[in-house]
Amino acid sequence: MFVSDNTLKSAKNYFYERLDSRFSTTEIKSMWTQLICKRMNWSSSDLLLNQGERLSESDLLYVRSFVKGLMNDVPFQYLVGETDFYGLSISCDSRALIPRPETEELVAWIIETNAHPKRIIDCCTGTACIALALKAAYPNANVQALDYSKDALDLSAENAKKLNLDLELIHEDALHFSERFLSEANEYDIIVSNPPYIPEQEKSTMSAHVLEHEPSMALFVDDQDPIIFYKELIKFADLKLVEGGFLFFELHELYGEEVKEYLQLFEFEKIEIRKDLQGKSRMLKAQKV
Repeated sequence: MFVSDNTLKSAKNYFYERLDSRFSTTEIKSMWTQLICKRMNWSSSDLLLNQGERLSESDLLYVRSFVKGLMNDVPFQYLVGETDFYGLSISCDSRALIPRPETEELVAWIIETNAHPKRIIDCCTGTACIALALKAAYPNANVQALDYSKDALDLSAENAKKLNLDLELIHEDALHFSERFLSEANEYDIIVSNPPYIPEQEKSTMSAHVLEHEPSMALFVDDQDPIIFYKELIKFADLKLVEGGFLFFELHELYGEEVKEYLQLFEFEKIEIRKDLQGKSRMLKAQKV
């Protein structure tokens, strides 16, 4: 037995001791709370009230499997199978990127505009976290979620079904929109995207849990043209955004001004770059003239 007994306290001590060298105490506490509450179907209050609980052998093996996964750099969100995003429980696994807090800030900015959109499209949708958060905020809007990865779209469909939110899923390459899609697509009030934007040269600076487990096609772009997705999406927005409609991007902090300069070649105004809570230039908004 890898613990001294089957008490919750012993399992917790094992979890903390094994992970102490890899994570902060705050991170370990958060992960422990989430995994036990999920496993036992408890609220955080239940966890406080059930400190004397004894765990089954299956429960203990569940805890050990989490520790092994974390020691092997598997992201916690993939292990637990979900993450909270703008008040929604989003299922996530290696088919798509893990939703990040800065993307929640982008969603908050969209909703802050109070645009009352009828039609929205989220390009490079991944888990569909942005599309689903906007559908929850604008239940009467038609919301489309577009991605080139069929695996990501399958995950998007699972999330939409779980949350009982209606999305229209579209299989398209944002770098090469098909003529059929361009001819059939309606105009949009909001176009939003968190596209791949990390240059290949930055791989050496990134964590193993990202490089080894999250899909590289959703992360990286060629060093020679790091804003390639933005260029194509700006052209798409120039064609398909209604007059007065909004374009929103999540950005690489180093390339925001370059994206802004490219936007200025088209009929957009009120171009604004906003910093996230970490002080990084992470979001852009523009309005179609």
